[in-house]
Amino acid sequence: MKKLKTVALLIVIILATGCGKTKKTNKSSNNVKTQNEIKIEPKKNEEIKQIKISNNIKALDEIKAEPKIKEALITDANVLYVTVEDDGTNRNGYAEYLCQLLNDYKATANWVKVIKVNSTKDINRDNDYGVLLGESHCN
Repeated sequence: MKKLKTVALLIVIILATGCGKTKKTNKSSNNVKTQNEIKIEPKKNEEIKQIKISNNIKALDEIKAEPKIKEALITDANVLYVTVEDDGTNRNGYAEYLCQLLNDYKATANWVKVIKVNSTKDINRDNDYGVLLGESHCN
């Protein structure tokens, strides 16, 4: 009987301290998984960034092929600036057309500003890029 109480007491101690657990958790493998997930995430972000850059380049190539366009660039603020000769007309409609081209290529630019060519030093300039002839917000 004394032996049975000792064995029972030993079982209680084992269960209480967790020495008898068969399922072990491996915290380091959880950490590795988290680190791998972190490593994968930047790769996806980099791929997305590269796709956006590629879309911008394709859109710019198409826009630069337009006969009226002298120069074109997309800024870090996602504004497409194009320079054209000033023929005295409002270029808001032309800016809307360029927005459609940007949308077709899924470019990041969401604003188009049509600027008078060689007007960076003009006193009537909109900003450092030159005199604003027309603009459009792209949806």
